[in-house]
Amino acid sequence: MNLHLFGINHKTSDVSERERFIIDESAHIFLENYLKDKFQESLGSFFGLSTCNRTEFYFIADDKIVNDVFNSIKHALDINNMPDSHFYFFNRKDAFIHMCKVASGIDSQVIGEQEIFGQFKDAYKNADDLNLIRSDLRLYVDKTIEISKRIRTSTKIGINPLSVSGLALNLVRKIFENPEDQNILIVGGGEMAKSIIESLYKSGIRNINAINRSIKTINITESFNVMSMPLSSSQKYLEEADIVIASATTSLPIIGKGALESALRARKNKPILLIDLAVPRNIEPEVKSLEQVYLFSIDDIEKITKDNFGERVAEAEKASNLIVQEVQIANTEIINKIKKRNLKKDLEELINLLSEDDISLLKKNVLNNIDLDTFFIKKAKEKGISKAIEGIQDFNKSSVKEIIKGLINNA
Repeated sequence: MNLHLFGINHKTSDVSERERFIIDESAHIFLENYLKDKFQESLGSFFGLSTCNRTEFYFIADDKIVNDVFNSIKHALDINNMPDSHFYFFNRKDAFIHMCKVASGIDSQVIGEQEIFGQFKDAYKNADDLNLIRSDLRLYVDKTIEISKRIRTSTKIGINPLSVSGLALNLVRKIFENPEDQNILIVGGGEMAKSIIESLYKSGIRNINAINRSIKTINITESFNVMSMPLSSSQKYLEEADIVIASATTSLPIIGKGALESALRARKNKPILLIDLAVPRNIEPEVKSLEQVYLFSIDDIEKITKDNFGERVAEAEKASNLIVQEVQIANTEIINKIKKRNLKKDLEELINLLSEDDISLLKKNVLNNIDLDTFFIKKAKEKGISKAIEGIQDFNKSSVKEIIKGLINNA
């Protein structure tokens, strides 16, 4: 089995497609049962990553079932009508390289953005908590996290680190001469919402309200916090807001065209800026048709703000080259670990089938000059499992001897 991935991102699809292909916790649980029934032992472990810029599916599987896995997931998540050409596919070492580029931020819509690293780790941890991660995939992801940390400290990819929340603030600054005088409404209460409020606070903006599915306190400093109010109070806060920044995790829009029409009447048609950072979107796209409403999606704001773009591109190229070098070494290490683990499993299976005389012979001669290759290959043929230990010749005799010594001591 090998590492594979497929996905869509800001380069291959727009936000209207990305919001349809989401792998959240419920999708993970559903896919575990669905894929296990369909592929059984041909599919090892998997997890999905969904952010505002991308959704990717990482998995360990036999090469021959990769297309079947892809088509099965399209069917299971009801995205069959999304063109295959909008997806990208990577296998083996190329998949490993791509994972590192994603986690380090050099494949992001905002090159070098800092939030993706945490999102990647959270997606992995959530899948691990659901017992979806097994040893092969764990080796690749742990090494991806290690390499990504090293890339961000050894290059300037994160110079003056931008984030999606930082982009929203940049847009606000471009449109409003004195943003600190505006009333701002945050939709959501998660990490992204907190990051947005922190960016606004550091910029000197204090007129901030928030709505969320539940009431919670979002602490920014010891002396400043924002209490998120329930969604039922959204109309009141819409009427007061000059700027709305939305980042809630939800499958359906929270703010609709009708609500904004009512808010505009109450505001006497005073203009309102809407920034929707969520995927799936929090604000109905139809509101764009309203006069005095200015709606920007995650795809729009990246085109407008290009801070340090040239320097980031240069550092991204440098980081990409370093990743290729790091992966070359790490990939060999991982493959050898997997081969050694599989050989140990195969030898253990074979030893359990040996007679007491064979075990005694091994215990007497394992430290001497017995030809272990010949002995085990002969015994494997006798037991009808010779294919299982073909990997014995991939390791030197001393390594194989150490494995066997540990096994026969427990036999």
